[in-house]
Amino acid sequence: MKIPFSPELIHLHGSLGIQNYGLFIIMGIIISTVCAYHNKRFKQLHLEKVFLDIIMIGIIAGVVGGRFLVIISEPLLYPYWYDWFTLWEGGFSILGTLIGVIVTLPFYLKKINVPIIKFADLVSIYAPLCQSIARLGCFVAGCCYGITTKSICAVIYTNPETLAPYNIALHPTQLYSSFILFTLFIAMYCIGQRVCKKDGQLFIMYLTLASLERFIIDFWRADRIMTTDYLSFHQLVALGIIILLAVFYYYLEFIAKTTKITQR
Repeated sequence: MKIPFSPELIHLHGSLGIQNYGLFIIMGIIISTVCAYHNKRFKQLHLEKVFLDIIMIGIIAGVVGGRFLVIISEPLLYPYWYDWFTLWEGGFSILGTLIGVIVTLPFYLKKINVPIIKFADLVSIYAPLCQSIARLGCFVAGCCYGITTKSICAVIYTNPETLAPYNIALHPTQLYSSFILFTLFIAMYCIGQRVCKKDGQLFIMYLTLASLERFIIDFWRADRIMTTDYLSFHQLVALGIIILLAVFYYYLEFIAKTTKITQR
């Protein structure tokens, strides 16, 4: 399949323009936010007056985290400090975005007295939907492209302005990720909400499966930054997240057991 798309949707001036990648991210945020608003958990947490503020802080933290992980993993792409701030040229890591949000947002949630774990469970249902839509932006822009292939699933970028090599058959890893993440959203919405009864379980389920998705897909990505003979930088980050989540899960179990003993 030939892909003629350009990364830029509308050119404004000089190097400035509206990028397709950014457009899909905004679409993902809006759609997932509207869906979360209609979830019963939203009303139980009384988020009506503070949700937009939370979203804005989450977006800022996500942008900083996503950019930071790219900078430390591919420093040669940003030779000057002011290159860090050229956000319109792309360059974000979804794993970095997750880390930025997870590290930053709890402080604000605590300040406004919103239960952190319960809020994390709500967001975890719709986060893969947002990611799935954002990955379509990656596909259009040509970033996060796959290795060469002779598969019938191959895509060929024909626009020289794309971020992917053009006129070469590549694995559409962006579409692989988008499909897996959308499937994860369906699983979280239809099954996870019914099965996960304890606070924090939805959050752990989402982050574990999202990290596993990145770990697997990275084997087919051409932009891997190798840190060992077999695993890339982002795969090691994903493994680290999974290990930390395992520790967090047993911590929650310990707290639950301690609470039961205290209540007896």
